[in-house]
Amino acid sequence: MKKALLDTNILSYFLRGELQVVTKLSEYQQFHSNLTFSILTYYEIKSGLLYKDAGKLLQQFEILANGSEILPLDLEIANVASIIYTDLRQRGLLITPIDLLIAASAIQHDCVLITANIKHFQNIFNLEYDNWAAPPLS
Repeated sequence: MKKALLDTNILSYFLRGELQVVTKLSEYQQFHSNLTFSILTYYEIKSGLLYKDAGKLLQQFEILANGSEILPLDLEIANVASIIYTDLRQRGLLITPIDLLIAASAIQHDCVLITANIKHFQNIFNLEYDNWAAPPLS
């Protein structure tokens, strides 16, 4: 199983105990010892939990984050994001800067981006993505 970069929504679903995501992450952890997400996902989750004054979830998140691989932003990721931005803009397609940087992190680190927002990422060339929040196809 290829290394996965968790998008903010997937990590949020996991923290809330959404069964489909919890099950997929349990399967993933049979192959990988820790979870991987961007520093931007860390920021989005932590700021949301602080705003909601969700102390218990914040504590759980901090424990999870301490045992996870958190990818920093660097020059290479900024360069990849710039190329993605240019391509999308030329095609009349735009996504948020945070989503651009998360996608660039997945590409730069050769990860599958795990997201529930497929529409945000489906137009990015060379990005492999999957939705672990969707029910399995029969």
